[in-house]
Amino acid sequence: MKICMLTSTYPRFPNDGSGRFIRSIAEAIARQGHEVHVVTPYHPSLKFEKDAVYIHHFRYIWPDKFAIMGYGQALYNDQTLRKGAYALAPLFFMGALFTTIKLHLRYRFDIFHAHWVVPNAPTGMVLSRITRIPLVISLHGSDVFLARKSRLLSALAKACFRHAAAITACSYQLCEGAIALGASKDQLRLVLWGADPDAFDPTRFPSQLALRKQLGWPDECYVILSLGRLVKKKGVDYLIRSIPILKNKIKNILVIIAGDGPERKSLEDLTESMGVRDLVRFVGAIPWTQVAHLLHASDVFVVPSIEDDTGNLDGLPTAILEAMAAGKPIVATSVGGIPLVVSDGRTGLLVPQKDPEALAQALVRILSDNALSKNLGIFARKMVIEYLNWDRVASDFIQIYMKLNQEQGKEDM
Repeated sequence: MKICMLTSTYPRFPNDGSGRFIRSIAEAIARQGHEVHVVTPYHPSLKFEKDAVYIHHFRYIWPDKFAIMGYGQALYNDQTLRKGAYALAPLFFMGALFTTIKLHLRYRFDIFHAHWVVPNAPTGMVLSRITRIPLVISLHGSDVFLARKSRLLSALAKACFRHAAAITACSYQLCEGAIALGASKDQLRLVLWGADPDAFDPTRFPSQLALRKQLGWPDECYVILSLGRLVKKKGVDYLIRSIPILKNKIKNILVIIAGDGPERKSLEDLTESMGVRDLVRFVGAIPWTQVAHLLHASDVFVVPSIEDDTGNLDGLPTAILEAMAAGKPIVATSVGGIPLVVSDGRTGLLVPQKDPEALAQALVRILSDNALSKNLGIFARKMVIEYLNWDRVASDFIQIYMKLNQEQGKEDM
C-alpha cells in the first residue's frame, strides 16, 4: 500500500524531538513493507537525511520569518493560536493541497492519513473528495481542544469528521471530544502510542554513575526527572510545590526539569519563592538522542500533567512510554491517556492531578523502596516490549488502512 501522511510537525534534523512520534509511526509502517510519504511544511532549520519514508516539504509564505505554522509555533502555551495563524491558514492549506495533488498524480496513494484534525485534516478531506481515497484522521490533543473553543474550527472539524473513513485517538477523552464535534462512535478507534524498546534498552548504555558524571550530576543523590515542553498542562509547578514536602522525608534529592517553553521563567521564580532553587536544575531543551541518557541517569520519572484552566490536557505523552522502555519507575497523574499505559502499582504509581502532597508521597514510596522501584521498571519495560511499541502501532494502522481499502474496492465495483 501507498500511504500519504499529512502533518504539521515532523523532525527537522536528526536530533529534533519535534513530531518524533509521527516519524516513528511512519518508519514502523514502512518497515512492514508499505510505501509511506509524509507531507509537512518547510522550516528554515531543515537538514535533510536519509529516511525509511519519503519526506516532501511545502512552502506557504515568504520570507521564512513569517512561517509560524507547524512545529508547535502557532500555539502559545498550548492554549491559544498566535496572531497571524488564522491569516496564514488558507496559504498553509493551499500549499499542502497543491503539493499533495502533484504527489498523488505521480505515486497514486491508497490512503490519506491526516495527523491533527486542524490544520491538516481539511487538506485530507478535499483530497479524499476529489480522489475517492479513504481519509484517516488521528487526534493528538491540542487539535480537539482548539476546535472545541472556536466556532470556525469546530465547523471545520465537523466537516472533516463527516467525511473521514476512520478517526483514531490515544485517549478516551479525545474520543469524547471528537464525538462532541460530530464524530460517530463507529468511526473512532483507540490507538495507544508506543516507544522503541531497543533505543532505550538499559544494557546499551553506560552505568548510572558514568552517565551522571557525563551530565555533571552529583553521584550521591536521588534524581527525579521531568521531561517535556514547559506549558501549563504539563503541571510542572505542582512538582515544584511537592519538593518542600519531599525533602523533609528523603535526603539528597535533585529534581531535573528538562525542556523549554513559555512557563520556564515562572517555574524558576516558583523555585525561588518556595526556597528549593538549590534542589532544582532547569536544563532546557535537549536533543532527542540525549533523552535516553537522562532517563538512565535518573532514579524516577515524573509526569505531573493536569487539565489546565482552559480545559486543555495531554493526550498520551510519548515521554512516558520512553521512560517505560528505559525501565524507569514512573509517578504520573491520572489525566488523559496516561492511565491507559501506567497501571497503578504495576508499571508506575498514579496520583490525582494538582496534588503536591500525593505527588510527594508517591515519590517517597518509590525512592525509599528499592524492590518496588525495580519491579515497576521491569514491568514497565516488559509492557513496551510486548505491546506499547511502534511496530504494534504500525500494525494497528495497517489493519485500519487495509479494511478501508477493501471497503472502498467493494464500493467501486
